[in-house]
Amino acid sequence: MKFTGLFLTLAISPFAFSGEIVASKDIQVLALNGAKVSGSFLSVKNIKAEDGNQQVVVKYSTNFRDGGLLESRPYILTVDVQGKTEITTNKLYSYAQASQKLRTGLEWFVENEKEQYQVKTAEQLKGDGFIPYSDIEGLVSTYNNDNDLEVTSNSVKKITTNSLIQQYKAADIEQKKQFKMWLINSETK
Repeated sequence: MKFTGLFLTLAISPFAFSGEIVASKDIQVLALNGAKVSGSFLSVKNIKAEDGNQQVVVKYSTNFRDGGLLESRPYILTVDVQGKTEITTNKLYSYAQASQKLRTGLEWFVENEKEQYQVKTAEQLKGDGFIPYSDIEGLVSTYNNDNDLEVTSNSVKKITTNSLIQQYKAADIEQKKQFKMWLINSETK
């Protein structure tokens, strides 16, 4: 019986994730769908992901011979993953060119198995303190809450009144009861 379970797991596991996010050499992927991407000392360049819309946090980082290291703030992007999906940014050849582009804002590009496009909304995350981006998961969570975004493993969508109504209608009796209690308690505070 254990052998059958192991066999099924091995047979199904290659199909669990059909997509892959690949970052170009000067881009670091920091988070995927609100979860920090962990890696070794060197940054992770290939990340398994489900096909569909994924929320990806990236930053530009490269070392120029004519000026040293330049890093951007983390950018939060919604990327349509379809098979092998590559994230790139502007080609920057000098320290002066890169520092100018960091001031005006980077443009982000995606190429997957179906299409090639420029990301329309790429916002910079803003952190505070000595190491402002050390809690990338917390920053992404705050960003999602502030922008009413619901992020799952294969979708990023805006929370609307209609979506909340649909969730309430789909809830069972106990969940509706808990929601009503929460609503009453939050209104009386």
